[in-house]
Amino acid sequence: MKTSPDAILRTLRTWHRMPAKYLREREKISAPTLMRVVQTLGGQVVTRGKARRTAYAARRTLRGETGPISLYRIDENGRGAEVATLDLIHPAGCAMAFKRELEWPLEGDMRDGWFDGIPYPLDDMRPQGFLGRNFARLNADLLQVPADPRDWSEDHVFWALSIFGADQPGSYILGAAAYRRFLGAIQDPPHFLTDDQIPEAYAEQARAALNFGVVGSSAGGEFPKFTACKMHDGGPVHVIVKFSGNDKSAGTRRWADLLVCEHLALRTVSAHLGIESAQSSIHQFDGRTFLEVLRFDRHGMFGRSGVCSWASINAALFGLSTATWTTGAQRMLEQAMISEVAARDIRRLCHFGQLISNSDMHDGNLAFRPSTDGVSALRLAPVYDMLPMHYAPMRGVELPRREFSPVLPLPEEEEDWEVACRAATEFWLKAAGDARISAAFRKTCASNAKALGRLMASATAGSTALLPAA
Repeated sequence: MKTSPDAILRTLRTWHRMPAKYLREREKISAPTLMRVVQTLGGQVVTRGKARRTAYAARRTLRGETGPISLYRIDENGRGAEVATLDLIHPAGCAMAFKRELEWPLEGDMRDGWFDGIPYPLDDMRPQGFLGRNFARLNADLLQVPADPRDWSEDHVFWALSIFGADQPGSYILGAAAYRRFLGAIQDPPHFLTDDQIPEAYAEQARAALNFGVVGSSAGGEFPKFTACKMHDGGPVHVIVKFSGNDKSAGTRRWADLLVCEHLALRTVSAHLGIESAQSSIHQFDGRTFLEVLRFDRHGMFGRSGVCSWASINAALFGLSTATWTTGAQRMLEQAMISEVAARDIRRLCHFGQLISNSDMHDGNLAFRPSTDGVSALRLAPVYDMLPMHYAPMRGVELPRREFSPVLPLPEEEEDWEVACRAATEFWLKAAGDARISAAFRKTCASNAKALGRLMASATAGSTALLPAA
């Protein structure tokens, strides 16, 4: 039975990618006939896989462009290489042609290059959070995309990244135009601030960020923030800077307290849990509190390294809904994606976050890097965004009364919980004694430290300690 190239194209545009076997059966044609038709269609059809894994899809254009989009990776020394090309396909997703091995685990059809949407190692590059909204509002007219990135389609994301995505999280750059922007930064490097320049520069960048005047990499999150380049310990570094308001309201004061708490929590995680955390520091001037966090995906002036959130990994490889970090860690351990130590560290982080009232431990606030140990595929990225968000103002300004309600662990959780509880107690004690935190919130921190002390005593004494006296 004969079939026309148009019929094959209509089938692929309607039914997404199809294995060669199913396409032949559907069209009732032989393998040689299918090969001839595909050759006739040329670039309108995308082919991936070999032998029995061969599959086809109809190519999708991007703003009228039909060619593949190059994917580049920047190493820690700032050297770039083309690692793959992407062909967009109907009705959604893409087909990647690998030129170098990706450092992220791939499953099923991903190994042949097929992705149902944006490839998950690139998903965190999409504009999101405060910086992402600034990026979208500033460039919406030029890119002809919605002003809010939450309204963007897959094509909007691909288009924006391929033009302006030269400084997104991680080590990838999508598209030649975006890569040329990276090369332009090498030819005309940004200014790296010295310590004496930071007060004036940060104050101005905060004002500019609030007026949609700063475009930085699209790191997720809701705190107002901007990106900057500075000198640190004699070398150039890249930082993300969160900042508070500069009025005297109780809500603004609390946001400033929480920024200091985040700094203290990151230090506590490193010092008392032995888990690598992002390096941070606090600055206070211009009536604001600034939390400066060194980017762990940037090295020197132009070097980069890969990072991928648990949100992206989970959505692509596991599909767990409403799962805790601990549940995710166990699943990753079962798949040999992380080591026993990494799984243990995630369990302790989860307990620590709960014990310092971090009510914002969502999937985007846990991330991984490619492993180099030759055993597991991934390793835990430095901890970030760890703070007692339970005490954040409601609607930005109101401070409702918040109860501190830590709970005892299950028997199988006791060892990790006790380690985390000691660290959390240390955190609350440090916060209670830090003059950069308001007096009112220091009292809350001191009370929470005492509460954890009592809870730890109960856990150590056993359940009988919780029974009422006779």
